[in-house]
Amino acid sequence: MTLAAHPNVLLFLWALAQLSTWVLATPQSYAPHLYTRKTTTIISHSSNGSIIVLDPDTEQSIPQGLGTDGGGSGFSAPAIIWIGVFFVIGAPLSVAGIRGWRCTTGVALGLASIVCAWAAIINSVNQTGISDLLLTIIVLAFGFLGVVIGVFEFARISSMAALCISGGLAFGMRIALIKKNLLITPLALNWAVIVVFGVANGLFLIWHRRAAMLIACASTGTFLLSLAVDLIINQQSGLSIGLRSVFDNNDNHVAYFAENSYDPRLSTRVILIVSLGLTPVLAFAQHRMFKAPFIRREPPSDEDLCLNYPTEDNGSYRATVFLSGLWDGAKFKMNANRFSV
Repeated sequence: MTLAAHPNVLLFLWALAQLSTWVLATPQSYAPHLYTRKTTTIISHSSNGSIIVLDPDTEQSIPQGLGTDGGGSGFSAPAIIWIGVFFVIGAPLSVAGIRGWRCTTGVALGLASIVCAWAAIINSVNQTGISDLLLTIIVLAFGFLGVVIGVFEFARISSMAALCISGGLAFGMRIALIKKNLLITPLALNWAVIVVFGVANGLFLIWHRRAAMLIACASTGTFLLSLAVDLIINQQSGLSIGLRSVFDNNDNHVAYFAENSYDPRLSTRVILIVSLGLTPVLAFAQHRMFKAPFIRREPPSDEDLCLNYPTEDNGSYRATVFLSGLWDGAKFKMNANRFSV
């Protein structure tokens, strides 16, 4: 069977080739991408060359600072903590996430909590900011709370959905971070690309649960490992500033990003490409190594089956309970077992 018999396949391959050509041929913007995304501020230069950011409504200068992302500098304590966290979580997810069950669901909700808390803090601090160590402790505390909640049965479905969405977002995030000043100059279009991957894998969970979970575990794990390796090699000048360029929309940090635009080194791009390539490989490897389903529940015992599906006729008992409930309701008497777990 040849490809000529499938014109749709040929059309898809042609469209994919055109898209890749367009992406690689897109000219780089010489101005930092922050200028195009900060439409609510006015950026000018003083006589000494420093950047001044003005509020368009009041025309008053907005105080600028370096901001904080919790990554520290060099191999400081916050940086070492994050490297350890990325390795401890990323390695098991990459090679055995589908086998983790409760551990995987706990980590999924913990990672979602970390990302949300981190993004909220860096976008809400003033020009002074807070110390990297304090930010790291606060964010990891939120992550620990998410892990505790995620291991329980009531959070299983939401944790699985969070992991699948996170896996898709992690894949799209790496695509956006490959090029200088992100994949596309306007930040909103980069987020559109990232969100498409997240939503796609989240919806994939509805129809193909195991495949979606395999992709999510491998994608999230390899993304965390790429962050850890890049922190070791390039420290805070690699993916660290790239993630801040995507998430940080704080008006107090405009001048910092205007002077420090995201320009990944060759090593950073290699790390991203390798991690993207390893994602389907590790997902398939987990599928072959771990045949058991993600949800591991023991089959119900005979006692449970008899309790849930009694064989004797208890119609008279049900009628008595029903009438008793009506009488208690008429007397405004609260049933003690009504709100039991």
